[in-house]
Amino acid sequence: MEKSSYSFIQLNTSTYLLEACDSVAIQIRRKSRLVEREGLYTDYVFDEPYSNIQSSTEFIGLNLTYINQLAAVLEGTLRTFICELMQRDSGIIGELSISKKDEKDYGALVRAYSVTKKYREDIEFKGGWDNLKRQYREVLNINLDSVLEKEKVAGINSIFTLRNVAAHGTAIVTPKIKLDDVSEGDYPFKWQSKLQNLSVYIKKEFNLDLLDALQHPSLCFHYTNLVKEFTIALRNETVLPINSNALFNNLKNYSFGYVNNYEFPTQDEK
Repeated sequence: MEKSSYSFIQLNTSTYLLEACDSVAIQIRRKSRLVEREGLYTDYVFDEPYSNIQSSTEFIGLNLTYINQLAAVLEGTLRTFICELMQRDSGIIGELSISKKDEKDYGALVRAYSVTKKYREDIEFKGGWDNLKRQYREVLNINLDSVLEKEKVAGINSIFTLRNVAAHGTAIVTPKIKLDDVSEGDYPFKWQSKLQNLSVYIKKEFNLDLLDALQHPSLCFHYTNLVKEFTIALRNETVLPINSNALFNNLKNYSFGYVNNYEFPTQDEK
C-alpha cells in the first residue's frame, strides 16, 4: 500500500449555514411582539411564556427556512465528527500497514484499511438523519436516541420531519379532526401518520396545533436551544478533532436573534 500524495481543502458548510441562520433569527426577533398589554414591552420576547407572544402568518416562511437550515447544521456537525474519526482511523491503519508490508498481517491490514475508507465515504455521501443514527450506532456505539431524555429526543427527531417537508416545498395537510384506522387509505390519514410525532411534540411544548405553531416566533428559538442541549450532552467533555471542535463550539455559543461570532476551520488535508 502506498501513501496517498494528493491534498485537498475542506470547507465546513454547516458553519456558513449557521451563520445564515443569524439573518433569519434577527428578522424573527425584530418582527416579534408581545400580546398587547399596557406598559409591557421588551426588545427580546423569547424569555416570555409562549402564550404572551403574538403569532403571525409572516413567521411561517421564516420558521420553515430557519428549521431547514438548523437541521442541516446539526446533521452536518454530527457527520463531520464521525467522518473525522473515521479518517483518523483509516490513516492509522494505513500507516500501520505500510510499516508491516513484509509481514504476514499485511493483507489483513490492507483489507481493514479498504473497509474503513469505504465506510467513511459511505457516511459522508449517504445523507439522512436515520442513516446517520445507524452509522453512529455501528461505528461509535452511540445511540443518538438516548443522548437526552425520551421527550427531548422526540423533539430532535421532529426537526427532521419538519425539515423533510420544508426542503421539498410540499404542502402540509392536517385533518381538522383525528382520523381513525378506517381512514387508513385516505390522503389526509397518510399525512396524519407522517406528522404524528411532530404534532404530538408541538402540542406538548406549545399547546398549539402544528399549523398554529408555525406562526409562532418562538418555534425556532425553542428548537435552537434543544439542538444546543443535544450537542452539549453528546460532546460530554470528549476531545474532538479540530473541525468538529469548532462546529460544536459554534452551536454551544449560539445566541438566537443576534449576530454571532464563528470559528471557521479550513485546513489543507493530506
